[in-house]
Amino acid sequence: MFRIREATSSDNETLLQLEAQSPQGTGISILIDREDYFYRSRLHDMTKVLIAEEDGRIVGIMAFAIKDVLLDGAPEKVAYFYDLRGEATYRRSMKRGLFRLWKACLEEILGNNAAFIYGHVKSDNNDSMRIALKMDAKIGATFDILTLPSLPGPSPNLDDHLDSLDGEIARLDHCVGIRSLRPCDFGAAYHRGAELGYLRGIFRLENGTSSAQVSAWDLSKIYRGRVLRMPFSLHALSMLLNPLATFLPVPRIPRVGEQLTYMQLFDPICEGKDGTALLKRLVQQLRRKASAEGIDVLTFFVYQDDPLLPQMPRFYPRKIMQYNTMVRPCTSDDLPKRPLFLDIRDI
Repeated sequence: MFRIREATSSDNETLLQLEAQSPQGTGISILIDREDYFYRSRLHDMTKVLIAEEDGRIVGIMAFAIKDVLLDGAPEKVAYFYDLRGEATYRRSMKRGLFRLWKACLEEILGNNAAFIYGHVKSDNNDSMRIALKMDAKIGATFDILTLPSLPGPSPNLDDHLDSLDGEIARLDHCVGIRSLRPCDFGAAYHRGAELGYLRGIFRLENGTSSAQVSAWDLSKIYRGRVLRMPFSLHALSMLLNPLATFLPVPRIPRVGEQLTYMQLFDPICEGKDGTALLKRLVQQLRRKASAEGIDVLTFFVYQDDPLLPQMPRFYPRKIMQYNTMVRPCTSDDLPKRPLFLDIRDI
């Protein structure tokens, strides 16, 4: 018998096992180790996690959050979907399971008068992309995730600006401006992140009229990654670099089976002719800061058409993953106007 129900805390272990069947990446394959499957839901005010069961076995899961964001400068309710998963052995028949699960979520979302539904799907995740497109979602925008190993070396003395957080939020708010998907309460994520200890700071470098800044988040209390597979080229490079990393400031490449901790960089801003160079220098300093604090990997998030970052700095070695923001309109056929805002709570 097939049924759809709301998940409860007693499902946590089973859902973590299902998550373990969904590693990320095609070259480097990473599995996210969560301790609490529901941590993402706790970051939003109004959420629901729905489960698809067949004969008592969980075969799929999908969650959504109702959010108040700006669209064309006006507040509007939208729904953010996430954690769309199917049990690995069940995927051949996912039409019967995951499509019905999506439709159940859609019915509840429409009952909340959401203008549209959106979610972030890895561009090469063919199963999830197929389901999203089947349910009339379209690609609203694409963002990159730049992945960098931390860098051994002296930890820099950087001002985290946490003692002037309200002023930093106001400055960031002004720079971001009125754009689609920006939360109506812009500072909520930052205040909540500082309260929980996830926000490590808003870091900035300045040189004359040029400047660069990012916000840095340490989410290792929530989850860690584990390397399942690595291409031979990186494996060979690790054999060269890792011994040197014990006494030289070169990046260390994780080994297969190793658990990883992350620092995530959001809301980059470059201003002035030297902005890109300053951002690269700032990221290099944060890589050293991360290494000194036991963080293995930095991930840098940015929409490809973000006007605040005209050019992504280049690093080596690096890996870039691409995610599509999939949008399914509910009240009209219009997609939200670009540029979009990337909310850390969605990641």
